[in-house]
Amino acid sequence: MYQDFGSEIKMTLNPFIFGSASSLECFDEASPCILEQTSMCVIKVATDSAAPDAAFPGQDQYVPWLVCMDSNNDDGPGCATSTGVDDSAMNTCMESDSALIDQYLEIDSPIGGTPTVYVDGSNVRTTYSAISRALCKSDPTMAACSSLQLSEEEEEEVPKCTYNRDGEIVA
Repeated sequence: MYQDFGSEIKMTLNPFIFGSASSLECFDEASPCILEQTSMCVIKVATDSAAPDAAFPGQDQYVPWLVCMDSNNDDGPGCATSTGVDDSAMNTCMESDSALIDQYLEIDSPIGGTPTVYVDGSNVRTTYSAISRALCKSDPTMAACSSLQLSEEEEEEVPKCTYNRDGEIVA
């Protein structure tokens, strides 16, 4: 998705946490949700260090970092190095920026489960074809839209699992 559309759309990634700052919860790790907090700091560090004239500040670092993490067993230092994320700044953020937890608790409050994808404010199925179709419907002039062969009838793969706030797997 990022390879096809990342240079033309803003991708907002929200490390998903819920509960409260004193009783933080997440889906795929135990509290205090260190991987989610690391993701928050990567987004902050990459955004803060981006060029002032960048179309989508930090996105060229934090999206590839997340792809790397998902593909390499959460190798934080290796992914920081390979994507250009300032590991030292990320560690400083982890040690000192507790306000990020409150910020993401607020951002994440309307999200009912993961993964969740919105295009132009509308919830979209989390398959490549559904997201691509929604993006191209929104702006058919994007470069990737001219090469995609997506039909309305195309069978979509159902996501492996979606979690709700109670930690239950839902379809």
